[in-house]
Amino acid sequence: MERKKDNRINVRYVLLKEFLALFLILAAINGFHMWIYQTIEHSKLFETNPQLGINLLFIFVLFSAVLVTASIGIVRYRAWTLPIKKLGAAAREIAKGNLSVRVEPLRKDKKKDAVDVLFDDFNTMAEELAYVNNNLQSLVNKKTEKVEKLQNAILKIMADLVEFRDNITGGHTERTQNGVKILLDEIISQGLFSDIINNWNIYLILQSAQLHDIGKIAISDQILKKPGSLTKEEFDEMKKHSVIGSSIIERIKTDSGESELLNHAKIFSLTHHEKWDGTGYPNGLRGNEIPLEGRIMAIADVYDALVSERPYKRPFTHEEAVKIIEEGKNTQFDPQLVDLFTNISDRFK
Repeated sequence: MERKKDNRINVRYVLLKEFLALFLILAAINGFHMWIYQTIEHSKLFETNPQLGINLLFIFVLFSAVLVTASIGIVRYRAWTLPIKKLGAAAREIAKGNLSVRVEPLRKDKKKDAVDVLFDDFNTMAEELAYVNNNLQSLVNKKTEKVEKLQNAILKIMADLVEFRDNITGGHTERTQNGVKILLDEIISQGLFSDIINNWNIYLILQSAQLHDIGKIAISDQILKKPGSLTKEEFDEMKKHSVIGSSIIERIKTDSGESELLNHAKIFSLTHHEKWDGTGYPNGLRGNEIPLEGRIMAIADVYDALVSERPYKRPFTHEEAVKIIEEGKNTQFDPQLVDLFTNISDRFK
């Protein structure tokens, strides 16, 4: 960026004004002095040779004005102009990113005047800027880590609120999150769905998976904690948790401004009960209309529900759960994901 000339201080103009002022003052003083001298000594210089007297007066006054102005300039240069130039040059170097620049003191001895104290303060500021710059990434990383820990803790608490109400499915959130991770690791390893996966932050995906059942917080205890099978009316009420969860997450998103993590969480909540053949809920999506997050969570969610004990059913064995999921290929689940799940199902044990 081009630096504009600073016209706020014109040193030549200042010196010219001072010279003219001194010249007039000295001319008046010396003219008055010569008039007194002539009066006392009865000198006839101005009367006998007025031009010579005027020339002498002019030369003397001019020489005196130049001498005094130069002396003032030297004093000012040492006291202000030189320090300002040095500080200005150093400040421009810092603005360019050279944080190693320092201003050397004007005095060679250990005594410090006001200018040297100013230089010390400037150097201290430059050192602090250099320290912050050198440690900026570390500071950002630490701050980011704290924010991520806080974010994860809040998500975990929100997910736990559901499980605290529904003591039947304790640990479900953590197990399904782990199931999603196993499937995602294999998807990435096999290079599947790369056009989608490459745009994902896997860390945020796994964190957002914790909120897939957050809508159950609005389901009544009579339904949520019912020890037996649900009636049709009760099941219809239970199915609302996917839409309720999506609405809760959308509200959090609006209030917080967070987007990527909550976008994934909303998809997990809204679509993990959709089925490949279009018979799922809440929107009856079919095939690839179902977002990949929902198709992945569907397998992890059903597997955990099958192998977990419920008051209304015994826990299925791992082998039985795998077989049921395989039977859901092309109807309940994405066939490509079922094949992948079958090959790595032992990791779910």
